[in-house]
Parts: sequence; C-alpha cells; structure tokens
Amino acid sequence: MSLTDRLARRRDKDPYEGLPTDELAEPLLPRWFVLLALVTVPVALALFVYAFFGFGRAETPVAERRPPPAQQLTSDVGALVVGDRPPRAHDAACPDVDGVLVAGTERDRAHLGAGLDALCAAPPEARGAIAALDGAELRFAAFEASGVDVTGSEETVYVNARFSQQPADLIAPLVAYQAVVTRGDAAEARTVLAARRAELLACDALLDTPGRACEDARELLELDDSVAELEDAGFR
Repeated sequence: MSLTDRLARRRDKDPYEGLPTDELAEPLLPRWFVLLALVTVPVALALFVYAFFGFGRAETPVAERRPPPAQQLTSDVGALVVGDRPPRAHDAACPDVDGVLVAGTERDRAHLGAGLDALCAAPPEARGAIAALDGAELRFAAFEASGVDVTGSEETVYVNARFSQQPADLIAPLVAYQAVVTRGDAAEARTVLAARRAELLACDALLDTPGRACEDARELLELDDSVAELEDAGFR
C-alpha cells in the first residue's frame, strides 16, 4: 500500500472508533480525564485568585506594604481609578462617625456606611482620631499598587475596591488607620506606627476573623525595631 493510500485511509477512519459511547452513540470522556478535570479546575481557580489578589505580597516586607506618601496621598498607590458619583451624608450609628460622607453606588454607600458604623463599638483609642475625617468622603477606588489597602487625603479616604466584596467590618480598622495618618504626618514612621496601633485595636475589638490588613499591623508592631524598618522603607 502506498503512502498516499495509507494517509487517505487514516483520514477516513473514525477517530472515536473503539472508545465507549453513550446511548446516542456519542463518545464518552474517559473516567481518568473527568477525574483530572475535577481536580485541576479548582486548583487553577485558586491559583488565579492568589495571583490576582495576593501575588508578591508575602515577599514584600511588611513595612513596605503601605508605601510612603506620594501625589498628595498618604500612601503611594500609583494610578488611581475613582468613580464620579457625588458623596452623600451617612445616617451614622454614633456621633464619632457622623461627619464622614460616603460615595459610590447605593450598594457601595451601604457597605461603606456599615464599615463606619462598626467603629462605634471600637475602643476610644481606635476611634479617637475620627474627627480628623470630619467632612471627608469615604469611597472605593482601584489602585495600581493593588496590594495597598487604603490611602487618602484630608478630603477623601480611598479604600481598595476589593473590600467591596468582603465583610464591611473589615473597613472599620482601615478608617481608624487613615484617621490617624490624616491627623498626623503620614511620612513619619511614628505616625504610621500610631495608626497601625489604632487599626489593630479596632481589629481585635471588632473582628472574629482578622483580615490580612490586621495581620500586617500586628506583624509590623511586633518587629524588633519597627521604626528602623519603616525608615528603611522610605519613611522619616
């Protein structure tokens, strides 16, 4: 038989010949293939989530995870993507957070407002600086430096947009942190440490399951020389 004849015969051969089929004569996937897919698909999804939200953070020293100020923000986050919906007054649960406005969609405002209200149950040391945010607006934003949790100015507190998909209570410690750095000098290492202490107090008082930001605060405060580590990261 010539090579041409053999190739023609191979083209005419049913590729599924000999494989198991269903009652409609459609080929069935081998069991090993189905089991492999069941295992690999969840693993692939987990790797995607890790790469999108957390890749590289564990390798970044804790003192560098909220960088020094830049572009008139308390932490440099690179490019900032922010919505344009105007802020609105929040029907606050306590006077301490009464002066903070919330911005975004109706759902965003409800989520941010719930995070603010959670601060009402925080220790006085954690919410004592909130007055520094009187008249400021609280809103979600997308950061180019996606691992940074929060940044802002005297006028606005920007919470990383990923917190819009997480429990609202996780927002409360971030606001406590931001209030302290707004009231002080965000470029000073000691200001950052004071803000992290307020954040950790809120974490311990309000959260049954501390988030990653809380773990970062605890890790930073437990360093042998937190000030030196922050100075190495660019703070004064």
